[in-house]
Amino acid sequence: MKLSPRDTDAYCQRPDPSKTGLLIYGADAMRVALKRQQMLAALLGPGADEEMRLARMPGSELRKDPAKLLDAVKAVSFFPGPRVAFVEDANDTAAPAILAALEDWAEGDAQIIVTAGQLKATSKIRKAFEGHRNAYAVGIYDDPPSRDEIEGMLREG
Repeated sequence: MKLSPRDTDAYCQRPDPSKTGLLIYGADAMRVALKRQQMLAALLGPGADEEMRLARMPGSELRKDPAKLLDAVKAVSFFPGPRVAFVEDANDTAAPAILAALEDWAEGDAQIIVTAGQLKATSKIRKAFEGHRNAYAVGIYDDPPSRDEIEGMLREG
């Protein structure tokens, strides 16, 4: 499903742990990274790296090892709490692995969070997330920050 730019900030502040995943894409890598950080911090809380509830992998690795993402999604943590399999800088060469993980995802699995640069409307990854009934896709555009974003930045820092 597409997440509207208006709803993106609210969702990233309070993500739904029962969702399959989220694709965050856009030409501005810094804004994509900030939105991803906000979402992961809200979903996982502090200590996720130490508790091994966050599995990171570059999208370029998935072409060589397509099972890596699905293994991370299905892995069970020793620690309680939500888990995330995070794919960074994905493009359509990683699409087969990402599409397979989306298809095989079951409740209780790690959420699939994918970041990417600018994706065309015909991108396999973008189509998969936008057409998925339990996942979101959000495009981050070069628009000026909204009032909510500005207020959030002022509160945080």
